[in-house]
Amino acid sequence: MARLKLEQSPTLGSMSRSAIRGLDATVLIVVAAIPALLIVWLVPPPFGLSALSAASLAISGCSALLAYHLGADRRADAITLWDVAGAYALIWVGAGILSDPEHVIQLFDQIVTAR
Repeated sequence: MARLKLEQSPTLGSMSRSAIRGLDATVLIVVAAIPALLIVWLVPPPFGLSALSAASLAISGCSALLAYHLGADRRADAITLWDVAGAYALIWVGAGILSDPEHVIQLFDQIVTAR
């Protein structure tokens, strides 16, 4: 209902659309930064990129499945779950390329032995 009222007012509707786009970008940046900050805080430094890569893979897959299940529009003007999944996929690939393969093996070895 609120969206209908904004669309009826030409000046208020255009201002709020640009504010919403800025807010969407801010939310995307915050959502992308939270796992990275948690990994920096909780994981030892040598395993940081490997852990970031694994976490980004999981988040990207979950958000893509959720976007598919909810039927999110891929061509929407605003940021959608598909964009979030794509951002996490880029983080996954970048962190995977920069991480050392030995650190990945050591990270998963530590996870298995911690159980």
